Amino acid sequence: MPSCFDEINVTEPSLKPVLEKVSRGERLSRNDGLALEHSDDLHAICGLADCVRKRMHGSRVGYIVNVHVDYTNICSSGCRFCAFGRSDKDDDSYLLNSNDITVRIPEGVDEIHIVGGINPDLKLGFFTGLLSDLRDKFPDAVLKTFSAVEIQGLARRENLSISEVLKSLKDAGLGMIPGGGAEILDPEIRSEICPDKATADEYIDVHRKAHELGIPSNTTMLYGHIEAPEHRIDHLLRLRDLQDETNGIIAHIPLPYLHGANELSERAHPQSGILDLKVMAISRLLLDNVPHIKSYWRALGIRMAQVALRAGADDMDGTIGQEEIMHEAGSDAPRSLGPDHLEQIIKDAGLEPYRRDALHRPIEEVVK
Repeated sequence: MPSCFDEINVTEPSLKPVLEKVSRGERLSRNDGLALEHSDDLHAICGLADCVRKRMHGSRVGYIVNVHVDYTNICSSGCRFCAFGRSDKDDDSYLLNSNDITVRIPEGVDEIHIVGGINPDLKLGFFTGLLSDLRDKFPDAVLKTFSAVEIQGLARRENLSISEVLKSLKDAGLGMIPGGGAEILDPEIRSEICPDKATADEYIDVHRKAHELGIPSNTTMLYGHIEAPEHRIDHLLRLRDLQDETNGIIAHIPLPYLHGANELSERAHPQSGILDLKVMAISRLLLDNVPHIKSYWRALGIRMAQVALRAGADDMDGTIGQEEIMHEAGSDAPRSLGPDHLEQIIKDAGLEPYRRDALHRPIEEVVK
């Protein structure tokens, strides 16, 4: 019986060894990744990734009933791709307290996703107090909060180790770390787009320390600005190496750079839907040890996110709600989608939706 891979017609000789490796379940090399990056055979690349998705997950695509809350836009990082961050002196700067956040969270969510800027005035007690309050009020929801760069900044302000901060956060209710802040894990590119943010090594180390403490995480990659294909491949390979070491990454989320009101827009490459699909597919093909690849509709837009389900992605994130960062960056996607809408998007892609929890376990299995 022919396999999914037998149906792929590779038109470029450089991709034939890649097809053979992937069909046999072998790991791709850096050169294989570069061959995919430099290929124009988008149909074959997406077809390969779709076959891998099918081999790993069948026809099932996950979504979660969640809410995103950005607790502060006060940030000292000054990232050149960001339209969200503000100084504490700006009229539209804000900081939400526990009560402010609570009223934004609907009943019945399975995940509460909270991130914000690198606010230099916030101490460890703010974060542990917030987690404790949310854990008491929403005991059935996983608290997926505070990116690696926020945690690294907090450790520096408090003169504590990363592990000490993570232990305090975990004791207060932290269940998982979101993937934000990775951008591109290359020192030269980071010096251009986010020179005052945690370094690539620091981002990786926070995730490593979290995994050692039993705290799982997601990862991201911000692409489509001034990086080159080599930077994207090296970024994915660094994440793959970390996963080989710790096995703590649950999902990877490719994030397209959005040309909103930010400093980098004058230098960034024009946005391309072709690049969106290629990055999604290559992420699935190179990250052979990461269980899930997310098609984040809030950043990609609904239609592109749906198509990406046929380019290696097996998840659409969730209902989302209050998220502001992508909105400020220029996303024209809705602020929120209902479960029925998400399920229909997945069904229209010819796939089978399932509601999951933060660890990608089907809800019907978790509640038994």
